[in-house]
Amino acid sequence: MNTPAAAPHRCVVCGSGNAETVWSVALTPMHAVRPAGMADAASGFGQLDIAACSGCGHLSNRAFDTDAADELYGALVLTNEPVSPGMIAAVDETAALIMRHLKQESAVLEVGGGGGALSLALARRSARVDLVEPSRALQPERFAGTGVALHRAMFPVPALAGRLFDAVVCRQVIEHVPEPAPFLAALRASLADDGIAYLELPSANDILRRHSIVDFHYPHVHYYRRAEMELLLARAGFAVAEVFDIKQGHDMGFLLRAAKPLTREARASSDISPSEFAAALAERRARAARRLAAIDGPIALYGANAYAQALLGLYQESTPFAAMFDDTASYAGRCVYGPAGEITIEPPRGERLAGMAAIVIAAYLHDAEIARKISTTGFRGPVYTLRAPVVDTPDLIASLFDP
Repeated sequence: MNTPAAAPHRCVVCGSGNAETVWSVALTPMHAVRPAGMADAASGFGQLDIAACSGCGHLSNRAFDTDAADELYGALVLTNEPVSPGMIAAVDETAALIMRHLKQESAVLEVGGGGGALSLALARRSARVDLVEPSRALQPERFAGTGVALHRAMFPVPALAGRLFDAVVCRQVIEHVPEPAPFLAALRASLADDGIAYLELPSANDILRRHSIVDFHYPHVHYYRRAEMELLLARAGFAVAEVFDIKQGHDMGFLLRAAKPLTREARASSDISPSEFAAALAERRARAARRLAAIDGPIALYGANAYAQALLGLYQESTPFAAMFDDTASYAGRCVYGPAGEITIEPPRGERLAGMAAIVIAAYLHDAEIARKISTTGFRGPVYTLRAPVVDTPDLIASLFDP
């Protein structure tokens, strides 16, 4: 593993200036999906230097380019749109959870709502929603007559300054924010004192437990354990009312109430051995390389998402992936890419699947559902998942990272 030179570092949790690299990738895609045939195809790459803080163990990417954040999050392609029954059901369940704590016609602020699926689900349940999302791919016409007002901008938005909301919702965003303290403070300033907030993010506890190398991808700056996030929330003036394990512990959700900011400083503790963690990650990397090299014939990926993005940065130069399948209709004319070039995204069709020697499910949070779908096409080759370890349908899929 090539270890990059350490960049100046200050831990956002404990303030320590010392950290140790546990994972690095010299050239990794910055975007999970982008338009095909871009004129400057060699652009769009960043660097991973995942470091564990010597003071508290917090994991972060020291190589993240904060100057490019606006361009990164204003990208021209919306990703992670709910397309499967499981994804759609998860959005509806989250909307129902939030609305259980609100009265009819409550004012809701959603920050970083992607394509707006949750905002629309909340509006259908009689909420009035202001959606803040920087992506230039999101058009106001999508929300005409829905009760959702779109603010296509980075948060905080000057137009919303001084407004208080009955609920503030922020899902899968805080891990992208280089400086979480002012961001959380701005969320708290938008919340009425008798309101609720819902914050959702990936769990670093899960990465540490599973040694999941594909969960390190460029748009994520920070990887928070539960105790770290609870400390940051308390500092910002939130009290934790309830915590939810989501997607078998891959994510965590916090239902929050307004409170006074923490004044008696607490300290996050470290239970990470950086050297042992780095060795476990390196072994995962080597296992997948051996598995891919043993496949005789064309290999397809299924799921144009952040995990495929991470995989292409790791292996595309040594493994010529032949196809990328995805069920998202809006990805037509889009591609995934890595150091060796672009792969056009296409819908899964039986005849194309049949021509593959193996399929790797990158959308591993939905791997059981996808594996069953692949099976119905008659495909009988090996199907692998980027999940490690496999927790469902072991008769249909195996982990790419298994020994």
